[in-house]
Amino acid sequence: MTEAVKFVPRQTVEPHGGKQSPFDMRIVSSNAERRDVFALRMSAYKEFMTPPPPAEQSEFRDAFDDYPTTLQIGAYDEDRLVGAMRLCFSRPFDSLATLPCAAHYPDLQAIKRAANGSLMEVSRFSIDPGISNTSYRTTLYASLVRASLMTAEAANAAKILIATRPDSVRFYKYMLGFEMIGEPALYPPGDVKIALLGGSLAQAKTRQRLQNAFFKITPDEIVSLRRTLRPILERVEAA
Repeated sequence: MTEAVKFVPRQTVEPHGGKQSPFDMRIVSSNAERRDVFALRMSAYKEFMTPPPPAEQSEFRDAFDDYPTTLQIGAYDEDRLVGAMRLCFSRPFDSLATLPCAAHYPDLQAIKRAANGSLMEVSRFSIDPGISNTSYRTTLYASLVRASLMTAEAANAAKILIATRPDSVRFYKYMLGFEMIGEPALYPPGDVKIALLGGSLAQAKTRQRLQNAFFKITPDEIVSLRRTLRPILERVEAA
């Protein structure tokens, strides 16, 4: 089993039986866990794919999932995978080709040149479609976003890019202060319509303090996550 990322959101009311968070966030590395993530992604995305995927296709994945600069993060509730996302990095010495969004947004060239550090793209947000409780789904989605911000800080990313469906754009503008980089594009495979937003960690932190204490990140969380990330980042540096 992969190591869980320390995750202690500040909440005035502790949900789900007194636990501060109902979710363990894990950086997924084993083949079995990766297959679970890709299967969950297929379940979450298949209704948006054009044309619909073949009935026998059980996983939704692409070449970027196998890049050494890509991480998969799973959200687990009592060891059951309920959500996931993908984080892709473009280090200062990398081309933009390590980011899935690069081929669709020409403006990223200027962002890359101006960035004083790595870019991190967050994409493929997936939530178990069988979960119907709106409050639970909202908390899960916010928890995934928060984990992505933790990872950006732990990895010293200069710029965060969020690739998401258009109906989530308002959330990122309001909660994190991010701005649209370009109009929604059709991402392969499946031609899923995706919008791209961007912002800095400093922007997100400023907006978090104003909007919602849930998103505030503690120093011990960053220390824990850096310890978890260290062997992964060392492997990436050697790639």
